[in-house]
Amino acid sequence: MNFIKLDIIVLLDQHKKITAVAEALGVKQPTVTFHMKSLEEQYGVPLFEVYGGKYKLTRAGKALLHYAQKIRSLGLEAGRVMAEQRSPERGTFHIGASYVAGTYLMPRWIHRFRETYPEVEIKLTIRTAPVIRQMLSERQIDLGFIAAQQTDHTDGLKCEAICEDRLVVAFAANHPLAQAVAAEHSISPEQIAAYPFLFHGIESTTRKMTEQWLQTQQIQLPNGMELDSLETIKRTLLLGNSVSFISHMAIEEEIASGKLAYAALSGIDEPRMIYACYHPERWISPQMSAFLEIVKKSSQP
Repeated sequence: MNFIKLDIIVLLDQHKKITAVAEALGVKQPTVTFHMKSLEEQYGVPLFEVYGGKYKLTRAGKALLHYAQKIRSLGLEAGRVMAEQRSPERGTFHIGASYVAGTYLMPRWIHRFRETYPEVEIKLTIRTAPVIRQMLSERQIDLGFIAAQQTDHTDGLKCEAICEDRLVVAFAANHPLAQAVAAEHSISPEQIAAYPFLFHGIESTTRKMTEQWLQTQQIQLPNGMELDSLETIKRTLLLGNSVSFISHMAIEEEIASGKLAYAALSGIDEPRMIYACYHPERWISPQMSAFLEIVKKSSQP
């Protein structure tokens, strides 16, 4: 089976329209239709059906989709690996990172790597930690950097702890809690619960740890807002009397400039770390090894 047929299976499941598939592949609609008929003739079963002008995969089509996604991902990974072999100082690899690692660590790491390997092409994708894990499992990316607790590693990936990503409770520098911290050096769960709380998006690791903390402390927090952007959370903290749990490294600049303050967060049984992860069957190229080495050196205290 050639790759365009695999692409058609995957893209048709996503877009439901032949026109959209043809546009994504840069081919004409009759070409897509030809390959769809060819696939059904090859396997002797109907793979596609139309409802209300939209194409859907049959049960057989969904079974084929499972393998098409895996084969397509392996083919794309093979292409990246072969590109790496054309020159030890060239090539390309695709990195994924969750929001804290991608925003506050990756720019420095990539800059240092490119000082030594300026011709290696790097693509960076920033998503939530669960999405990065999924992309690694499906071989869509070569390396992943995620914030997680150790018990989160249940997907068979190779993961190595890089540095701690400490979770703190943050608020504006002129917030009443900042005065409480200055006087008492700590704040209680009840003090935190006295102010509107900014929740992270439901898929984030911080949201998961927040919910664990709530169960441990047996307390409820007033819902000020739910936000899925670190920058939006920080700006909202600056504007009002809200509080939030957030990565300490995400607010280092605001703390240094006197805009935000924070307090240690007790009641978290297991620390959150930044992990470097990759698929256990992914061949580790010289470029990947060099990048990981730079990451480890840069993260040493």
